[in-house]
Amino acid sequence: QGIFKFRKIDIFVATDHSYTSFYRYGNVKAGLFPNNSYGKSANHDFYNSGIKGGLTYKINGRNYIFANGSYMSRAPFFENAYLAPRTRDLVQDNLKSEEILAVEAGYAMNAPKLKIRATGYYTQFKNQLNVLTFYNDDVRNFVNYAVSNIGKVHMGAEFGLEAKIYKGLSLTAAAAIGQYYYNTRQSATVTADNSAAVLSKDEVVYSKNFYVPTPQQAYTIGLDYRSPQFWFINVNFNYFSKSYLEFNPIRRTAAAVSGVVEGSDLWHRIVDQTELKEQYTLDAFAGYSWLMNRRFHNLKKRTYLVFNLGVNNILNNQTIVSGGFEQLRFDFAGRLVDKFPDKRFYAYGINFFASVGVRF
Repeated sequence: QGIFKFRKIDIFVATDHSYTSFYRYGNVKAGLFPNNSYGKSANHDFYNSGIKGGLTYKINGRNYIFANGSYMSRAPFFENAYLAPRTRDLVQDNLKSEEILAVEAGYAMNAPKLKIRATGYYTQFKNQLNVLTFYNDDVRNFVNYAVSNIGKVHMGAEFGLEAKIYKGLSLTAAAAIGQYYYNTRQSATVTADNSAAVLSKDEVVYSKNFYVPTPQQAYTIGLDYRSPQFWFINVNFNYFSKSYLEFNPIRRTAAAVSGVVEGSDLWHRIVDQTELKEQYTLDAFAGYSWLMNRRFHNLKKRTYLVFNLGVNNILNNQTIVSGGFEQLRFDFAGRLVDKFPDKRFYAYGINFFASVGVRF
């Protein structure tokens, strides 16, 4: 990495290079797969590189404009490369590195009583892989659903502010508004654990424009007070929306809606992605630092006894769904969407922590 600083402009450029090699080693010869289950498999080798750079223009000592960009490749993860690593060493077709392109630009102000940062960004992911294992009711066995050609886009804007509004009292606020979605039709290959046959190959998953399961919008606003007597307290209200469950790719195939009238209520129940309700929390954090040197004069360094207390979700909101996913099992025969209901993770209600430490 090289960093170059001038009176009005700062520039950095960087590059990295890596080599990744992995293989599967089987300790048991499976009767169903005698030729590719035992021993060391072939190596899968990847050479990857990346480059990034950025420029900051200093309008004056308090106002800056910046732009950064990067392009890199990354070897696929081991667990997403093999179709069924528990039983054999077969890998996905056309195994190759994923590619990541990212750019951002923004404005920053750093004044004594006001700090502002605004950023716009765009990131694109190409050639990602995934392998899903689940019980398939039609074949009555565990199957491996190997998905390739996964592409994603993360784009949006972020804004942050810190303003000193009175002696020791500051207002903080932040907003993140984005669009995180899949931008490709994925391809799936289906194999069973108890058979060498390929149940389905290059099945199209109509995943384009479905959302990545993360809040698309998040906001926070808070007050922070720091006393000259070495104690502080801050309170934050957080709000996030446009969250979606992780979708089941099997329900977004032609087979899942075969015979179902397009645009009907049943068609939408099968195909549409589930959006979660908006959520909020109110949190507080406080602390106090006690200078021990005033009491214990034999301490040569300035030593503090530090007390911290945090209370999260003060309003005891117990309906917060922090994430979840649609079950991979699907009723192809009856098209009963609720036969295998989705799984959801719920955040804690009111909870707290306390700590005592020594700082010197």
